Amino acid sequence: MTPLKRALMKLKKLLNNEYRRNDWIEEQLNLLPANSAILDAGCGRQPYRDCCKRLKYYAQDFGRYEKDEKDSLTAEKDAYVYGRLDYTGNIWEIDEKDAIFDAILCTEVFEHIPYPNRTVKEFSRLLKPGGTFILTVPANALRHMDPYFYYSGFSDRYLALILKEHGFQDIAITPVGSYHAWLMVEETRSIRYEGIFALMALLPAFLYHYIKQRHPSQKEINTLCFGYHVTAIKGTRAPSNETPLFSAA
Repeated sequence: MTPLKRALMKLKKLLNNEYRRNDWIEEQLNLLPANSAILDAGCGRQPYRDCCKRLKYYAQDFGRYEKDEKDSLTAEKDAYVYGRLDYTGNIWEIDEKDAIFDAILCTEVFEHIPYPNRTVKEFSRLLKPGGTFILTVPANALRHMDPYFYYSGFSDRYLALILKEHGFQDIAITPVGSYHAWLMVEETRSIRYEGIFALMALLPAFLYHYIKQRHPSQKEINTLCFGYHVTAIKGTRAPSNETPLFSAA
């Protein structure tokens, strides 16, 4: 690959968090023992099925989304197509017995379900003790997949709270992106939709944020990021009996 192509690919990854997310998820899946039973919860088009060939892959989704009902800058224009589903229905009430899966993958789904806390409780029920939960969520998302869009994002504090509440241990929550990286992506979106005038107006700001995002401070990451990559282990002890700060429903 030429230096120019490498630079363009690097910029492309900066402007689309999906590339970084996919790389991270593939790394996590490769850490699972062969023949592990994994549930891809809220799997949609099942982009990670091919990464799970060495695993026992099961797909779940409610399967009713077709296309965005509200027009927006992020609306999908084409009809949504699901892969083959092993479980169809609400993600917070999956028809399966307790402690059946070695791992659960749930990526960019929580903003589309009304009960994320209840869903984590269900995942805890379905996972074997010592099982792995692999999760990605947005911190600041624009409306998409309407009418099934309920939250713009989640904080690391909230994620840690609900995971501990439902018996998860060894929780690792990693922020992705920063204040300047997020602004750079949205400036790119404006340029793409508004054309040459937006390019002329926003190019100086884009270059400024591009330079700043290369070495983000912790303060900038704490202020704003794309989202979080999360891993957690189902504990061998029962979940805490302390009064939860959030209802499970």
